[in-house]
Amino acid sequence: MTERLRPTTFERAALTGSYVYEFTVCGFVGWLYEVTVMYVMYHSYEERGYLHLPILPIYGFFGLILVAVFRKRSNVLLVFFASMAITTAGELAASYIIEAVIHEQLWSYHMWRFNFQGRISLYSSLMFGGLSVLLVKAVHPLIRLMHKHLPEAVSLGLGIACLTMIGTDLLMTLKG
Repeated sequence: MTERLRPTTFERAALTGSYVYEFTVCGFVGWLYEVTVMYVMYHSYEERGYLHLPILPIYGFFGLILVAVFRKRSNVLLVFFASMAITTAGELAASYIIEAVIHEQLWSYHMWRFNFQGRISLYSSLMFGGLSVLLVKAVHPLIRLMHKHLPEAVSLGLGIACLTMIGTDLLMTLKG
C-alpha cells in the first residue's frame, strides 16, 4: 500500500475553506472586541465596521497573516511583541489605504493617550498583542482541530458560505 504524499484538489479546497472561516472568526472577534471596548468606554452600543455583518475584515486579514508568520513559533513573548509590531504597522498602513480608497476614516484614536495621528495607539497595540497570542495559541489550533475532524465537504461548504456572505455584504456596502 502506498501512501499519498500530495493532497487532492478537494482536500486543498477544504483546507482553503477552513482558512476562510478562520478569517471570518477573526473578523467577528475583532468586531466583538471593538463593540465591547466602545461599550466599556462610553456605556452605550456603537456599531463598528464598514460592512453590515458583524465582521471587521481587517482583523481577518491580520489574523491570517499572523497565523502564517507564527505557524512554527511558540514563544509567547515573541508572538506578543512581534504581533504588536506587525498589527500596528499594518493598522497604520491600512488607515492610509482605506482613507485613500473610500475617502473615509473608519477609526480614530484621537481621544486615547499615546496615539499617532489618531490612526494607531499604544493601548490598541497592546490589546492586539494579547489578542494575537490568543489567536496563535488557542483559536488557530482549535480551528485546525475542527478542520481535522470535520468532513472535507463541510469545511469547504463553511468556507464557501462565509466567503459568499462577506462578498455579498461587501458588494452591497460598496453599492451604497
